[in-house]
Amino acid sequence: MKIIVLIIVILFVLLFFKILTGRISKSNTKNQNETTIDLEKDPKTKEYKPKE
Repeated sequence: MKIIVLIIVILFVLLFFKILTGRISKSNTKNQNETTIDLEKDPKTKEYKPKE
């Protein structure tokens, strides 16, 4: 009986981590869809402007 309970607990923990990592990967894909704008510093005005 103890072995069956141990196996059920291990399966529950593995399922929990699988669900948890699935949610983390979904949030990472949202961040990858955002665009990044490269900036360069204008030496004359010392302002940051988008690269051309």
